[in-house]
Amino acid sequence: MRQRPLISRPCSGLFQGTAKCAPGPAFIEAGFTLIELMVVLLLISIVLAVAIPRFEGGIFQDPTKKMSRWMINTVRSLRSAAVQKRVVQTLVVDLSHHKMYVANDQMSEEEHDAASEKAFALPSGMRIVDIQFPGRDRITSGIVDIHFYPAAYSDHLLIHFENDNAERMTYWIEPLLPKVKIFDEWIDF
Repeated sequence: MRQRPLISRPCSGLFQGTAKCAPGPAFIEAGFTLIELMVVLLLISIVLAVAIPRFEGGIFQDPTKKMSRWMINTVRSLRSAAVQKRVVQTLVVDLSHHKMYVANDQMSEEEHDAASEKAFALPSGMRIVDIQFPGRDRITSGIVDIHFYPAAYSDHLLIHFENDNAERMTYWIEPLLPKVKIFDEWIDF
C-alpha cells in the first residue's frame, strides 16, 4: 500500500488545533491500485495454470484410467520394441502380487530381478482377477508371460480386472492389432 500526502487545508472553527489541522503534510492510507491488483491476479492465474495439471497425476486421478493408460502405452511400446530390436519382449504379470513389469529374452537374471523390483504396481483398489488365453483355462494365480514377437504379433488373451466397487473390465490384446481393446464388462472367448 502506498501512502499519499494530504494537501494541507487551512483549519478553521471546530478542527483547529487537532491532528487534522496539524502543520505540515499529513498522510492517509490508500488502497491498492487497479494495476497492482491485476498483476497479483495474473501471477495467481499463472501459478494455478501450472499447478492444477500436476494434481491430476496424484490425488484426483481415477485408478481405472491410470491402469488403462499404463496398459495401452506398455503394449504399444512392447510391440514396437520387439520389431525394432528383433527380440521377443515380454509383459510379465504377477497375479498374486498385482503387479506387472517388462522383460525380454536378452536380459540377465540380475536385470530381470531389477525389472521385477521396479514393477508397475496396480493402483489401490484395482486387482487382476484372471488372464484367459483362447482354448485354455483361466489363470488366476502365479506369474503369466505375455509375449510380443519380432514378426509384429503377440499372444492373444484377455485380462480381467476388478476394482473395489466391483466394477469389472477387460483388456483384450489381439495378435495382429496394435491397440488394446478395453471393455467395461467381462468378456470371454
